[in-house]
Amino acid sequence: MRLVRALALVAPFSFAPAVGAHVTRDSVPPQERARQAFDDWSISYDVPAGWQVAQRMGRVHGLTMGSQDAVIYVAPGMYQNFNEVAVDLGKGFQALGLTGIPMGPPSSSTIHGMQAMTANYTGQNQTGMPLQAKVTAILTPHGTGLIVTGIATPQRMAQIGTAVDQIAQSIEAAGPPRTNAQAVAALQGRWMLYSGKAEGATSAAGGSSRSYEEFVEFDGQGRFTWQSSASVSVSTPGLTGSAGGAQASNDDGTYTVIGSTLVVRGRQGQSAFDVQILPDRIIADGRTYVRAN
Repeated sequence: MRLVRALALVAPFSFAPAVGAHVTRDSVPPQERARQAFDDWSISYDVPAGWQVAQRMGRVHGLTMGSQDAVIYVAPGMYQNFNEVAVDLGKGFQALGLTGIPMGPPSSSTIHGMQAMTANYTGQNQTGMPLQAKVTAILTPHGTGLIVTGIATPQRMAQIGTAVDQIAQSIEAAGPPRTNAQAVAALQGRWMLYSGKAEGATSAAGGSSRSYEEFVEFDGQGRFTWQSSASVSVSTPGLTGSAGGAQASNDDGTYTVIGSTLVVRGRQGQSAFDVQILPDRIIADGRTYVRAN
């Protein structure tokens, strides 16, 4: 089954803000009620007994039990299928620097009539500490979904897995997400990202140069176009020869903003970014785009 393979092939195993260039972390009082909601996404869930929301990072809630060897991430997103879930998972896995492999094929189920998929992973963090994870993703009838990821040492995994199940079983999807119309309009315009580096050529060492640029244009009403180009050139010592190459890409489609999350859907698929919109620049995916018009 294609959807099963898509989730199974995600090697690392945790979840973090998919792209969080604009990230806020707010402590949540322990006495806060157990029911938690992503208001912009019209999705809510129950916090298991003994757990609390310790951090809010963009569209991600981080739950802890007061110890350092276990954490659960809960995050909504715009998903039409589990392939799109896998894309968000892959970005989050890379952000945390965790590596691992699936412990077996994912299992499919239904939760309150909604499609769900669960996968278990084993691996390690950057220091080599063994870790395991359980990921459950639920697709709602409104083109959204919720990903619940528990990460812990192997000794704690059974307990954490139970908490992941409890959160997944408690999900409620009250309706479609709420579009941030003000942010959609504020993105109108043409934005540019550029990076480059050149090392001066000499007869002894040669030289090289590289450049990369992107242009993205939003119409302020839900459509976008995107172009990118990259080039590199290298000259050999003694300046007896040189080599170079260039490549370009483009895309177009629709976009929306849910809360502070920019979701773009083009011919190359869907991507989501926590975005900060300023008068002369936007920050998304950890990269700054300046206004080009």
